[in-house]
Amino acid sequence: MALAAAVDEPLLRDQIAAVVVDAVCRCGCSSVRLRSVRQPILAERITQLSSTGRDDYFAVEATGRRPEQQFVNVVLHVTHGRVGELEVFDAVEGVGVAVTLSDLTDLTEPTVS
Repeated sequence: MALAAAVDEPLLRDQIAAVVVDAVCRCGCSSVRLRSVRQPILAERITQLSSTGRDDYFAVEATGRRPEQQFVNVVLHVTHGRVGELEVFDAVEGVGVAVTLSDLTDLTEPTVS
């Protein structure tokens, strides 16, 4: 996954390699809850990655476009050292709109927050 690859953290990439979808969002959007049994990222490292200095959370974000040129935000949430959710939402149509990830183009360089 491009979002995990953008982070200089091997444990995150290791988790993504073994990730499973644990649940899908009930609102109809393409967001999914994720689970991985691989080793968690240490709190000290999370603090370094988080733009807010938190030791329990950081996110990796990017924006892409749908074929009809609508912007889509994609966010990988990491909580307590483990991947927790891939949030996908259409920035124009809002919450509840399904987005096919394979249709996204022009994905921006992911940022860590």
